[in-house]
Amino acid sequence: MSDKMEGVGTITRPRSSLENAEMFCLLLGILLSTFSSVRHPIASFTASDFFITFSLLFRCIRCIPKYPLQSATSLWWVGIAMVLGGLLVGSVANGDPGEAFIVLVQYFFSFVLLPLAILGRPYEEAVALAKIGVLSIVINCLVGMGAYSVGHSGGDARQFALVTGNGRVAGLTDNPNGLAGIIDLWFPVIWYLGLTKAFRPLVFASFFGITFITLIFTSSNSSLVGAFICGVIYLFLLGKFRVFFIWSTIFVVILWIGLTFADQILPEAFVERVLNPIQQGDIENAGTFDDRADLMVEAWYFLPDYFAIGMGAGGYRELSAHDLPVHNLYLLLANEGGLIALMGLLLIFLAAVTSAVLAGPETPNRVAGRTTVITITLTFAALAMNFTHVYQRAYLVPWIVSIGLLSHYSRIRLPLKKVST
Repeated sequence: MSDKMEGVGTITRPRSSLENAEMFCLLLGILLSTFSSVRHPIASFTASDFFITFSLLFRCIRCIPKYPLQSATSLWWVGIAMVLGGLLVGSVANGDPGEAFIVLVQYFFSFVLLPLAILGRPYEEAVALAKIGVLSIVINCLVGMGAYSVGHSGGDARQFALVTGNGRVAGLTDNPNGLAGIIDLWFPVIWYLGLTKAFRPLVFASFFGITFITLIFTSSNSSLVGAFICGVIYLFLLGKFRVFFIWSTIFVVILWIGLTFADQILPEAFVERVLNPIQQGDIENAGTFDDRADLMVEAWYFLPDYFAIGMGAGGYRELSAHDLPVHNLYLLLANEGGLIALMGLLLIFLAAVTSAVLAGPETPNRVAGRTTVITITLTFAALAMNFTHVYQRAYLVPWIVSIGLLSHYSRIRLPLKKVST
């Protein structure tokens, strides 16, 4: 008689049909995640949200990850609970609970349901999601640049504009600043996939080139600064100072070429909004700097009255003399949700960084993954100084997908009973 042990934990378990359906819906959701134009004309519910919702439903039938961010899961949940709680209390006390409900649901979807749908997957699936996400932003860029090259102008259209009336590429995001910010957040993922050889060198160079050129044609001041910050942080954290020197040299050469031959190679909108104000030292004329500065001054004026209990979700627009929300997420949350909501946002940032720092030694490409997550988190935190509410999935997907590269698990077949022969 001999004993045989079958199904040892090193054997990979194939996916079930339910898992295949779940993964298919999630891949479609990630592919459509940057296409904000493909949405319901009234509600902020996109085609991407539709497929991600079905993916999560399929996952709930099987099981959902208990610790999607592993050791940092509790920090993330407490952070989003503080954001939602602060906004809810402010809405009940000072605002309109009915109107606030929409904002709260959007935040819940983005910071609770989205991580549950994306995180806690095998590494190969996490890489597949990252690749599909990069493909999404590349297609978006190609659509926008294609429309620009044929002279298309969407004028004042709020959906499917592709190119704005003043010649800025918006793609399928309907907002050139939004498209530029999303590109910034996908850059570190592109670099990760290139460094880890998940992309071949030609594919990596092509995708990075397409997104970088499109970033120029969005003519977004804040996102160009964000891209520079993103690159510096990534190279510094990577610790490869030879690579840092090479890329710094390339950047200086590109900058010199751009400044020397600006009229010949740069779009008119970029020259007017970005280059001329820099050359003339008149930063106030760069984009909408004055208008946003006025909103921030107004937000500081409101803050003492609403720091304890906020004015409620969506309440800032109602009280503002400009009838606009302040384009600074920190000031907006502090005013609408009070100190508790602001601290909750900072706790979410801390959770993302903690998940990267505590990634175990068994994590594939741990250094590159840790660098990617921390870079996106810090870039997101920097760009948030020019954002209003950030529940749009297009901004959150690259961040959460990058966390998934570290917060993975192995799909293994469960050990079977001994078989006697």
